[in-house]
Amino acid sequence: MGYSAITIHLPNKQNQSIIFEIQLGISAFISGYPNNSRIGMKSMALIDTGSTGSCISRNLASSARLKSFKIIKVLGAHGFAFVPVYLVDVLLPNGIIFSNMEVAEFYGGNNFDFIIGMNILRMGDMALTNAKSEMVFTFRIPPADKHIDFFEEEKNKRI
Repeated sequence: MGYSAITIHLPNKQNQSIIFEIQLGISAFISGYPNNSRIGMKSMALIDTGSTGSCISRNLASSARLKSFKIIKVLGAHGFAFVPVYLVDVLLPNGIIFSNMEVAEFYGGNNFDFIIGMNILRMGDMALTNAKSEMVFTFRIPPADKHIDFFEEEKNKRI
């Protein structure tokens, strides 16, 4: 069975976070566009395994004129808040697309406007390696039939 994968080599200066460019498909609420059509918008995205869901910054949601379809209660770094939820398509650089993803709003103000959370990451396999002092993030979808297990790998070397 085949899979799609992405590998991101992170510069040394960026070794505290996994941030890379993605494209978002947002609803086109513009006169002249067909109903339900999408417009692509580039955004910098942060991989966040501590976030159960993916999120979009308030600034990006506002500039894209996204329309929320519900309000949810979320627990973030600053406590509980009620935030709007939007539907977007998330397109990774290698063409992996996640359609109609529910994304909650966050305040932003960082060097990214999108957070890729576990609602996307759990659909595949990912690894973070640091060989030769270079941090590399890799992700594939669908997940493999077998887990990566560093303990087993090392144990098998000793036998």
